[in-house]
Amino acid sequence: MQRRSFLVGLAACGGALSLSGRGRADEVGDALAEITRARASVKTLVAPFTQERSIGLLATAVKSDGEMTLVLPDRLRWELKPPDAITYWLTPEGFGFATPKGAAGAGRGAAGRFGAVLSDLLVLLGGDLGKLRARYDLSIPSRADGITLAARPRAEEVAKHVRSLEMTSGPELWSVRRVVIEEKNGDRSVITFGKVARDVTVDPARMRAPKPG
Repeated sequence: MQRRSFLVGLAACGGALSLSGRGRADEVGDALAEITRARASVKTLVAPFTQERSIGLLATAVKSDGEMTLVLPDRLRWELKPPDAITYWLTPEGFGFATPKGAAGAGRGAAGRFGAVLSDLLVLLGGDLGKLRARYDLSIPSRADGITLAARPRAEEVAKHVRSLEMTSGPELWSVRRVVIEEKNGDRSVITFGKVARDVTVDPARMRAPKPG
């Protein structure tokens, strides 16, 4: 009798865990579907941001101001204002950057340790989040004033550099309020966006990365 009770209890526990797993999967799927619908007709996003990078080994933080320009589906311009004064581009043609001293363009491999995650960051900011499911374990930590999506990498080329990514949308779901990048070495970047302008006209020349030299 005790053995039967134990087996019944074990079966019930397994069923509860299974339902819990399905519940979490459904929660993620529902959230991704909501954001996808909200983003479906977005053409461009432009927003100011403040980026604070905490460097673990130095126990210090570096703050920068900048502007993000995203032209969907696949062009990102990330401009850091002086004194940093550097602009990065991510386009189908590759990765590029420019400083007051010059500019360079190359394939995404030239982006160093973040080359593997650049496309994923573009997706977080305004793309189809469903594309991340094959490479990340996704969860929804919060639905307060928007949706927060947490992503822990499964893909080895990402996991060896990045511990987690997190995106918090605005209440209307097509915008982004914050992105947090936790690196494997303990460094942490928190990017907080100001008012996001939707579907503004963007000069195509601003979205062209420097050509590889």
